[in-house]
Amino acid sequence: MNQSAPYITSAGTDARVWERDAGGALGEIQLALKDFLEGVKRERVLLVAALSGGPDSLALAAAMSRVAIAREDPWQVAAFTVDHGWRAESAAEAEAAAACAREFGFEVAKVLRAQIPEATGGPERAAREMRWRLLARASVSEAKARGLDSAVILTGHTLDDQAETVLLRLGRGASLQAVGAMGKVGSLNPKTGLPLRNLPLEEDLDELYEDEIGLEVGRPLLGVRRVTTHAACEETGLVAVVDPTNKADGPARRADGEALPRAAIRERVLPELARALGQDPAPALARFARQAQDDEMALHGEANKILWKALVDEPDWEPGDPIKLEISAFEMVHETIVSRVILRALTWAGARSGDLTEAHLREVTRLIRAWHGQGPLDLPGIQVSRQDGFLVFERP
Repeated sequence: MNQSAPYITSAGTDARVWERDAGGALGEIQLALKDFLEGVKRERVLLVAALSGGPDSLALAAAMSRVAIAREDPWQVAAFTVDHGWRAESAAEAEAAAACAREFGFEVAKVLRAQIPEATGGPERAAREMRWRLLARASVSEAKARGLDSAVILTGHTLDDQAETVLLRLGRGASLQAVGAMGKVGSLNPKTGLPLRNLPLEEDLDELYEDEIGLEVGRPLLGVRRVTTHAACEETGLVAVVDPTNKADGPARRADGEALPRAAIRERVLPELARALGQDPAPALARFARQAQDDEMALHGEANKILWKALVDEPDWEPGDPIKLEISAFEMVHETIVSRVILRALTWAGARSGDLTEAHLREVTRLIRAWHGQGPLDLPGIQVSRQDGFLVFERP
C-alpha cells in the first residue's frame, strides 16, 4: 500500500471488482459482511458506512458495494466520513473518501466536520466522542428523511482492534463487561452515539427517543485480521489514507508527551507480547473478549431475574422515581449478581452509571448483607437506605 498517497484513489476502476463476488482478501470481507447482514432485520433500516478513509473502513465500504448495493434488492445505504481537522490535508482526504464511496455506489456520501474540544480524557477520547456524536446525528437524520425506523452504523473494526481494546481495558482495571470489549452489535444513544447500558434510565427516555429512530453499531469484521483489510485494498487497487495521528510517533500525543495508548499498544506492547509468548496473542485476546461477553450476558440475565423478583411494583412508576427492592429476594444470591442488581436499581432511580464506583456498590451491598442500623448512603445523585425490610433508592 502506498503510504505516502494523500488521497484515496482507485486503480483498475474498469474492473470494478467490488461490484462482483470477489476472491482473495476482499472475498473474505464480503463473506464476513454477508454473514453479519443475515442477522439484521432489513425492513425500514439504513446501513451507514463509517468511512474514515483508512484500509479497514475502505475495504468494508468496498464489500458493501457488492453485498448491499449491487444486487437486485439493494439495501438502503449511506456513507459518512468525519474530518477531525487535526491535519492540513485531512479535509482533502475526507472529500476523497466520500468520492470513493460514491464510486462504490453510495448515493449519499457526506463529510462531517468536527471541532474537537479540550477534554480531561485526552485527545483520543475527545475525538472518539465527537466522531460518534456526529455519526449518530447524521445517521438518525438520514434515516428519518427516508422514512425509515432505524439505522445501523457499520465500522471496520477488526480482530486486531479487539485485541488492542482488551489490553487497554485490562490495563485500566476494567470490569467483566468492559473487557468484553466490542460486541458485533450494540445499541447507541441516538443523540450522542454512546453505548446504551443499564436501561431504562439513560436520559429522559421520552426525550431520548422523541424522533423514534433506533440506532445501533455493527462490527462485521471482528473476526477478520487487519492484514486482510490491507490486502483487500492492495488487490483491488484502492489506496487508503494512512493517518499519522494513529502512529505511536505521530503528532497526536498525551498531555505528558507520550504516545496515545492505543497506538503504543499496537506498535509496542502487542509485538513484545508476541515475542515473549512465541505466538500471536491477538486471536486469544479476541476469544477472551467473546467469552467475557457470553459470561456477562448470562450474569445480566440472572441479575434481571432477581431484580424483577425483588422489585416492589409501583403501577405509576417512571424512570427516575424512587425504587424499592425487597431484601429477602437477595437470600442465597451470589455477590456478583447482587452488585449488578444494585447498579441497575441505582441507574433506574436516577444515578448516572459513570459516576458510580465499585466502592459505592459495596456500600449498598452492606445494607443487605451487614446491616447494623446504619443510616442512608449519599451516593452521586442518589440516596439509598434500608427501611422495614426494603432497600429504597431515591434522589436526595
